[in-house]
Amino acid sequence: MQPTSGIRVIYAIEDEDERAAFATLVEALKPSFVVHYPDNIAEVERLYSTDAADVIVTDFSFHNGTLADWLTLWPLPSVVVIGREDDPARVERTIKDESSVFIERRPDGEHIRLIPALIRKVVNIRESLRRQNAHLQMTEHQYMNLLQAVPDIVYILSGDGRFIYLNEAIRNLGYDPAKLIGKHFSEIIHPADVPKVSKIEVLDSIKGCITGQEGAPKLFDERRSGRRMTKNLELRLLPGSENADFRYASVNAYGEVNCSGYHLPEYEGQDLGTVGVIRDVSERKVHQHQLEAALAAHEVLLKEIHHRVKNNLQIVSSLLNLQEASVTDEASRKVFLECQSQIQSMAMVHEVLYRAGDFRGVEMQKYFERLLEYLSGVYDTSFSAISCDVDARETVLGLDAAIAVALIVNELVSNCFKHAFPNGKAGKVSLTMTAIEGDWVLTVADDGVGFESTKAESGSKGIGTELVEALAAQLRGSVEHSEGIPPEGGARVCVRFPREPRPEALA
Repeated sequence: MQPTSGIRVIYAIEDEDERAAFATLVEALKPSFVVHYPDNIAEVERLYSTDAADVIVTDFSFHNGTLADWLTLWPLPSVVVIGREDDPARVERTIKDESSVFIERRPDGEHIRLIPALIRKVVNIRESLRRQNAHLQMTEHQYMNLLQAVPDIVYILSGDGRFIYLNEAIRNLGYDPAKLIGKHFSEIIHPADVPKVSKIEVLDSIKGCITGQEGAPKLFDERRSGRRMTKNLELRLLPGSENADFRYASVNAYGEVNCSGYHLPEYEGQDLGTVGVIRDVSERKVHQHQLEAALAAHEVLLKEIHHRVKNNLQIVSSLLNLQEASVTDEASRKVFLECQSQIQSMAMVHEVLYRAGDFRGVEMQKYFERLLEYLSGVYDTSFSAISCDVDARETVLGLDAAIAVALIVNELVSNCFKHAFPNGKAGKVSLTMTAIEGDWVLTVADDGVGFESTKAESGSKGIGTELVEALAAQLRGSVEHSEGIPPEGGARVCVRFPREPRPEALA
């Protein structure tokens, strides 16, 4: 703060007339000014060392200009009186401090009248700078306290990847932040991970390749910003303690910034650096490994369950096959055959799940192809002129829904093979399943003799039709029967049900 007794001025001008004129001027300004009139540099140094001055007024004549040349070494604002003969370059060097000014000496002494105003100006400038610097120091102190309180490791790298700042969180890894200053970032990375993320080793391997935005490598020592800034780069850290385990860390880094944090002329041309944050994710990685191990064990168990269910269903099918051999009545044999195909269709669902290894759902395209191949063999259509076409791409159903659909398809396709093409008639069976307006639409069609001929032969609605309607109701769906489209003709059955049936509907 400015002293209450007035602005303390060192008036180091040798010209006696100017001294007298200034003394007369400030006599009327007391107590706003307290002026010292030193005769030599030794007195100036004594006044400065005893903190007896706020500003210096001098010229290039006092002590042969030595004091003026020393002004840049003293943290005091100054008013320099210059003459027309003084070198402009020397003047510029002398008043390099932003709170120093100069005034040209006039032969009539009129410049002296302006010196008090200039003194007030430079003192006010210096006080403003002092307050501003104090505010910056306080803000910097607050930010530094904040960084020290952050549990994550916060760092700043120079342009060549060396630490120029680390907060105290690095001590959790066993390092003294002061001892890491000047060392390369790779000092704290596990040696096995350095080749994966160092630009020196990675960039040469992909030279000439077009990786694109997503495929660009994540490197800890590459300068990048914006969307290409390094995010969530996982590395193993090398602890400073020999007994500590390797820690897993997630690194977020922002490049292309000046290491000082400011764009100042004195830093122009220096390499751009990086600021970043290292988060310890060791505990998360442990949990992740535990979850992965548990998931793998769960998948093995599910796979074994599906495998055993499939085998058990096939055993039941085999038992029915053995019993069928002892049955002489043709109607009874047909019942055994239908039961056998229904059991086999369910077993195939479990087999498809088992082979795919993805238990979230059954890929119906693969399943339908296998089912129709099986049914073709059961009804000896593989050697006839009946062809099959399946289109159920990108259709995936849950286990319960897949089994219900399997039984529906088994019944409908079996009916096609049994009734649509009498006496070896050639034809085609089509099976499609698509998503329409939030529903699954399953369609089984043929170009055979059609429903009218089938009804005339059977006489009434059979058990198979009732089974299809019951399964459709279980899926909260509906069944629609229609004749085929001319000129092919034939029969067509559509089953429509919601894509996400309620769990209780599939019980």
